[in-house]
Formats: sequence, structure tokens, C-alpha cells
Amino acid sequence: MKNLLLLLVLVLLGAGGYYFWSNHNPPALGPAAVAAANTDARGLTDAEQAALLPLVCGGVSAGSEGFAHNCTSLPGYLSADYGGAGTGLGITLTSVILGHLSNATADEAYVSYQGSFESHADNFGGGILFTADGKGGWTREKWVPGGVTDGCLSLNPRGRAKMLCLVGSSGQGETDTALTTLSLPDTRGETLLTGSDLRQTMDSNANCGLRKSANQDVLLGIDNIARAGTGYAAQIDYVAAADAEIACKEQKFANAKVSKTTLTLTWDGNAMQIAPEFNFAPSS
Repeated sequence: MKNLLLLLVLVLLGAGGYYFWSNHNPPALGPAAVAAANTDARGLTDAEQAALLPLVCGGVSAGSEGFAHNCTSLPGYLSADYGGAGTGLGITLTSVILGHLSNATADEAYVSYQGSFESHADNFGGGILFTADGKGGWTREKWVPGGVTDGCLSLNPRGRAKMLCLVGSSGQGETDTALTTLSLPDTRGETLLTGSDLRQTMDSNANCGLRKSANQDVLLGIDNIARAGTGYAAQIDYVAAADAEIACKEQKFANAKVSKTTLTLTWDGNAMQIAPEFNFAPSS
């Protein structure tokens, strides 16, 4: 009986150790590498760049104007004019996610990029899905303009991957951020929280117009996400309801007191629980 209990303890410790290792020390993407578990987004190694870049960048050469590489063509890109690029075909591969992405058994890699050929509407970048070809190499499946997943965190080690992602954009003085959960290669996902900072727009009090009641806080932005124990954490900037109410009545929201806090996020396999709870005003 004692031997059986000892064996059970060793099995559980081994499983726990593998889970931690697979999430915090993801495998490198080599010629025949397939992820044993769905991984967080991380930077590419030199070997990974060498394996994947030729599949999406024809005539690759040293980069310019801030991009790691220049291309003469983009094999498999959605349109022949490469998004109407007038500034060349500069590209930088920024991160990779390994795992079972498009379904629960697929062996895939999703690589985010920044490209001179992408528009501001697509945050100047996107993603590319690759599938292991079963022969030690990789096959390019599809380009996803706008689908940047840098910094995304894996929510489940097995089955089809689910990711927790922080996305953002800015323009004309407005800065928007959103916390989402998504399944690749569809990067639209389900929005958990959205923040809009309108203090630098033509109307510095525009956030006030979004508040529907005096007890609504204003979420200005989500700064970052990270693993925290067995869950996740998100740092946010916000204006508390009482401070927002005073600033809005005085039409001085640009000078309102900004508070910071860390939200705790817990994933139960189907939904995300966020604490503490806030009564945030709608975003723009």
C-alpha cells in the first residue's frame, strides 16, 4: 500500500512539473519540432527565423527603415499588391505561438509580424499560420493581416489553444486597449475589458460623455498582462467614479486623478473571472 501511494505521489509531481515546464519553458521551433503543449507567445530564435522566413518572404535581404528584413515578394499573401504598399516590403517576425491552434489535434505555429505593407487600421502588422508537414518541416497556411498576438498567454496546455491577449491601437489622440480571449487563427475573440483614453483628443472631456451614471469608473487603459501563480494579472489605469464625477462637472477631465491597480484573472476552462469588480463606463 505504501509503495502504491509513493508511486501515485511521484506521478502527480511529474505531471505538475511537466505542466510548469511546458508553459514556462516552451520548446524551440526546429525542423521537426511540435509543441507538446500550447505555449505563450515568445520571441523567435535564429533557427526559427531561418526555418519560417523563407516561406513568407521571397528574395529576402537585410532590412531597412526599422524592419529586420526586406522581401521582393510575399508568398501566399492575400492580394497581389501586398496591401497597396508603396514603401517596399519590409517585415519583422516578432513572436511565435506553438500548439494545437486551429483544432485540438493540429500541430501548428502562429507567427506575428510587423510589415511596411500593412495599414494603420491593421496596426501595421498581422500573423501567419504554419502547419507541421509531417516530414520535419513546415507549410504556410494563411496570412492574417491585423492579427498580431505579441504577448498573448496560453489559457490551456492541451486541446485547442485558448489565448488571453492584450491588444491596442492609437490615433488622433485616442488610445484604446482591450483584454480578449481568442482561438487562433481568428484573432477577433471575446472582449473582457475595454479602455479608452480620450484626454488627448480635440475634446479632452470626451470620456465624460460616455459615463451614464455618477458611480461609473473610467477605464483609461490596460497596461500589461502576466502570469500570476495559477492565474493571470492585468495592470490598469483608471479614474475612480468619485474623481471622475468631480472632474467632469468642472470640465477638467484631462486633470483628473488617475489610479492604478492590478486585476486578478482566473480562467475556469470556459469563462474568465475578474476581481475586484468595477463599474466601468462604456468605452468609445
